[in-house]
Amino acid sequence: MPNLLERKAEEWFGTPEKKARMLQWLVYISNLYVILGVFVLIYVLYGDHLIALWNSLR
Repeated sequence: MPNLLERKAEEWFGTPEKKARMLQWLVYISNLYVILGVFVLIYVLYGDHLIALWNSLR
C-alpha cells in the first residue's frame, strides 16, 4: 500500500523543483493574507481614530 501512496504523491507533486515552486507560491499567498490581516486589525482597532485624523487633515 505505501507504494500506491508514493506513486500518487509523485503524480500530484512531480519533481522536487515543482514541489519547491508550489511551496514558494504557498508561502507567497500566505504572506499576502498575513499582511492583509495586519491592515484589517489596524483598521478594526484604530479605524475611528484614523478616520478622524483623515477628516481633520482634509
